[in-house]
Amino acid sequence: MASIRKYSTTKANKWRVDWRKPGSRDKASMTFDTEAEARMWKTMLDETGSDVIEAGRRWNAAQSQDETIEDLVTEYIAFQSRGDSRTLKDYQALQRNHISNEIGWKSAASVEAKDLRKYVKTLLAKKLSPKTIRNIFTIVSAAFNLAVQDRRVQANPCTGVRLPTLIKTEPPIIAQRDIDVIMKAIDPHFSLLIRTLAGTGLRWSESEALLCSDLYHRNGVTYIRVSKAMKGTGKGRHPGPPKTPAADRSIALDDDLAEALVNHVKLRSLDDHMFTMKRGGKMSYLGFTSKYLIPTVERKDVDVNSTIRCHSFRHYHASVLVAAGVDPIKVAQRLGHTDTTITLNRYSHLRPGADFETLQALNGIWGDNNEPVDPGAAAQSDDASAFLDSILNGS
Repeated sequence: MASIRKYSTTKANKWRVDWRKPGSRDKASMTFDTEAEARMWKTMLDETGSDVIEAGRRWNAAQSQDETIEDLVTEYIAFQSRGDSRTLKDYQALQRNHISNEIGWKSAASVEAKDLRKYVKTLLAKKLSPKTIRNIFTIVSAAFNLAVQDRRVQANPCTGVRLPTLIKTEPPIIAQRDIDVIMKAIDPHFSLLIRTLAGTGLRWSESEALLCSDLYHRNGVTYIRVSKAMKGTGKGRHPGPPKTPAADRSIALDDDLAEALVNHVKLRSLDDHMFTMKRGGKMSYLGFTSKYLIPTVERKDVDVNSTIRCHSFRHYHASVLVAAGVDPIKVAQRLGHTDTTITLNRYSHLRPGADFETLQALNGIWGDNNEPVDPGAAAQSDDASAFLDSILNGS
């Protein structure tokens, strides 16, 4: 395994790569003017078992005029980020840490699927999570797709390469009772925030970007206008466009929440943020969850699932709507999903009568006109409020 050592001369910084010759205890070294060059040479030595001839061949290929994977990825990231600084920084970090030195130097035209399979094994050896590996590989594959469209490469070598399986974790199941308990137990300053998240299904980044002017009335209904979301990290966090075009939407509010928010914004100016931290500063996910939400749900005297987080309220909102029989298209629009696929995949099993409809269709094909008994018929009474109450309270 080669190593890099930085040292300074009277004129500039230098980086020296040291390694042992194959089958020998003898050491060899090479000095570079930039850290990037030193890291690339180290990677090539490590990949070839310190075979200087093979590493040199790869080095020469990387220095040739052929387009490299690094070139494709850089172009794709610039195209895909579309001015979103957070997306740009996230993609560039993945490129810098896991693409540039690993496969970035390879010629895009000559790389094969076997090279990408080896690349995935390298990422696994770095003990990256399956989700991170998939995110990295998605960038590389998308960069190749763009090059294929431009006819700069013949095919995408990423096609068919197996990636590690994602381990899905189901969000905690919460009911109306849990919402009430948390609202009473948490610092009163944040009770209305909890009620709003649970009553609208807003993403956290959307809720922290809300201004008092985003609350409006139309035809006797109160709405929240979602036209922005917070981007970036730390002190550089700033409002930007929502996650997707579909996330630019208006959300109708139930009467109870509408009244609470109207009274809330009356005490503020239209340009004020609708929700703030306790001392009046902008909302902070880390500050809110670490200082208020997590300590609340983990309290011994608060009987709720201790894994509840901000996104749990969005999941709760969607679950309630689907379980109440609301059209999945309407649910998707309310949540700001691009289409109904996400909504149906995640929540369709909660729709009342789903099994009944399936059995009815199957009996129509193979049966003797025997109508199946709908096990949810009792719950689907004309009294919608009683039905909702039974769902919300987990009964």
